[in-house]
Amino acid sequence: MNTSHMNTCQINARQINAKFYIIPLILSISSLMIGCGASSDTDSEIVEDKLTVDLDLPDSMTGGRVSSNRNLASGIQKSALGAKSGSLPCAFIGNTDDDNPFKNGYQTTQFLVSIMATWTCIADVLIDVADIVDHDGSIVETDNDTLATNYDADDPTHYSVTDDSDTQTTIRMYYDFDRANPPTSSSVPGFYISWNESTTDNVEGRLIVDISDIDSDNPDAEAPVNMRMDFDFDQNNKKADMFLQFDDNNPWADGMRIDINKDLNANLLTQVYTARGLINMKGQFFNAPGISEIPDVQLFTVADGLGNGAAIEEIQNMSLPLELNHNQNNHLGNYLATKQDVYFFDDDMDWDYIDKTFTSAKYRGERTTLANGGSWIPFNPSLDMIITALSLDSDYFSGDLCADIDDECTELFNAVFVNGFADQEQNQGSDPMDWRTDALQAAVYLNSVYPNGENWNEAFEQSFTPSL
Repeated sequence: MNTSHMNTCQINARQINAKFYIIPLILSISSLMIGCGASSDTDSEIVEDKLTVDLDLPDSMTGGRVSSNRNLASGIQKSALGAKSGSLPCAFIGNTDDDNPFKNGYQTTQFLVSIMATWTCIADVLIDVADIVDHDGSIVETDNDTLATNYDADDPTHYSVTDDSDTQTTIRMYYDFDRANPPTSSSVPGFYISWNESTTDNVEGRLIVDISDIDSDNPDAEAPVNMRMDFDFDQNNKKADMFLQFDDNNPWADGMRIDINKDLNANLLTQVYTARGLINMKGQFFNAPGISEIPDVQLFTVADGLGNGAAIEEIQNMSLPLELNHNQNNHLGNYLATKQDVYFFDDDMDWDYIDKTFTSAKYRGERTTLANGGSWIPFNPSLDMIITALSLDSDYFSGDLCADIDDECTELFNAVFVNGFADQEQNQGSDPMDWRTDALQAAVYLNSVYPNGENWNEAFEQSFTPSL
């Protein structure tokens, strides 16, 4: 039986790639990070400081640094200092497949981890800035004048630096304030970063960005509106935890969280880095009758000190309507499925082992596909043809084999996707059964996108009280 037509069946594969992977949710983050600062035409020495928020993430997890791009870090530094412009690159490549950053767990890792790498780099630039400006709390004008012809709404117009204690420093950066009406102590800054360095090895801090304020000229209902990054370092671990809140009108998600830990005492050839991601969805990617569950999108990634690692991307409770031929009213039914993508990668960014499986798929009704009498050309297959093409049991779609509501249909989905259906990679390689295998088997996912575990209440209040 010719199965090539089964591999092009109208299960809306391209729509799955466009909606199922929720590209509109996240792409605005990358454009914001790269585009909200002006480029620098001069090179000057960056002030060195013993305190750094950088996690020294391997290129395999971030895609590497962007060597030539509009540079957010240099833009902030130029605006804040009016002199030193620096050339420290704070943009990372991330996933290069812009059309589908959620194609597999590894590409998702690069996409999300590059966001964290960028913001930790930005935090370092701001900490460096604090070393060479006054800490008297006065609000200082930058060279970005709202009345000037070269005014850039994406750059700050004012900033201030204060010492909250002998060990804590806070920087505030303000946007879109006229010089005739400058911000006051009660004004809300667009950027806020505060950190406490009790000892060389013990640092806590928080970075808060009012993205809607900084990007006020280009509002986007699908863009994030607030970001918070907490960092906590000691002699054993460096931890960074990022929270992103989306606009209330975002149709897909409420928030996203990225959490990264670097074990400073680990053997460099074992688990040094652990990255976790979570997206809190509002609804299904594809609405389908009989399905009211809300999906979860989770990521767990590990890497050694060289950049070899492995990732799990798990999407739970997603609806998948399988419409085969709309004109012929041929619908294989609606399903509630959970898909797990396991991807082992090397430090050179090549794959080592790929294993994508559906761990669950339950039938939720609406099947209209005829039992027999179908055709491949025109594409209108019947159940008996699908059974033969996918090597399913001869009595599949009957009895308790994916026939009634809530019956398991996992075998059907794995048979459809095992060879790389819908532009997905084919499963290949074998489990190396090394430390990465053990780490993934012990994976613990994030359980909330909120700092308090329940909601966004007080999440982005611009204050920080260290526990040290």
